[in-house]
Amino acid sequence: MARSQQQIQEGRTPRGLWWSLIAGFAAWAFDLGCSYVLEQHSCSTGHHYVLHITSIVCFVIALTGFGTGWMEFRRFPGTTSEEGGSHFDRAHFQALLGMAFSLSFAVVIIAGAVPRWILSPCE
Repeated sequence: MARSQQQIQEGRTPRGLWWSLIAGFAAWAFDLGCSYVLEQHSCSTGHHYVLHITSIVCFVIALTGFGTGWMEFRRFPGTTSEEGGSHFDRAHFQALLGMAFSLSFAVVIIAGAVPRWILSPCE
């Protein structure tokens, strides 16, 4: 905890906040890319579960971004707010934004997985 507070006071963003900001997008991009690549394989071999496993793994990765953002959010002192003015206020906002991004992309991953559960990849 002391290390992340020291980084925030120096004006640097801790790695946990970076992960919470990019985890959702990275998971969605990985899900989208792997689904396109694995679609032909899934159709030719009949192993449709590969697409579902990819979506589940990417969903979990997006949720790790939320969890990391939540852990970083809880480390801040109670005096932080969204109003700004200090380094902790900036980090507080980044944690909130990272959690929102991660949850939003987790919903996008679910929305992309629903057609894969309903439709055959061979169509």
